[in-house]
Amino acid sequence: MRWYRANEIHRFDQPAGKQYSFGHGPEFASEDEKKDRQNAHLKMENEILKKYLELQEELKKK
Repeated sequence: MRWYRANEIHRFDQPAGKQYSFGHGPEFASEDEKKDRQNAHLKMENEILKKYLELQEELKKK
């Protein structure tokens, strides 16, 4: 949560157990690959937020 709030989303691309130094991240083969990875991350984030809203609505009904 701290990384998300600090807008350090580049850290989410780091594999577990292998954290890069600040300002360094995995190398991408091309800009297209970087954009594809960011797009996939945003899609996943949207799905999580949708599920959260569904759960919130469910709990309001009870």
